[in-house]
Amino acid sequence: MYRALPVAAAVLGCILLSPAPFAAENNYVPTRTILQQTDVPGSNYTVILAVTEIAPNMVAARHTHPGVEVSYVLQGTGDFVIEGKGRMHVRAGQSFRLEAGVKHSVENGASPMKILAVYTIPKGAQLATPAPE
Repeated sequence: MYRALPVAAAVLGCILLSPAPFAAENNYVPTRTILQQTDVPGSNYTVILAVTEIAPNMVAARHTHPGVEVSYVLQGTGDFVIEGKGRMHVRAGQSFRLEAGVKHSVENGASPMKILAVYTIPKGAQLATPAPE
């Protein structure tokens, strides 16, 4: 019984100290609504169609996705800050692509932003993972 105590304490510590779900430093979390999700037949991938809504003048903290993101801006303007590439300004009517594992954040403009995104990720993977500075 005493041997199990350190293991239980370690497991509890990992649970309590694990990173929180994707959130900005100011505790702002963009709203992401999954519209559809399906496994790709004959592969180890899942495709997710989602709408992300970012409130005016908010910052979505730096994060990564485990697969490719192909997106279309439905509403608003903002800047994607992409590690190794700098800023990419986007506005309604534009589309863009981010490769798997690319660290990025989103600085929204003065109006709400809506992004329609298609993610192709490995089955069972988290859609977004925090990537602190």
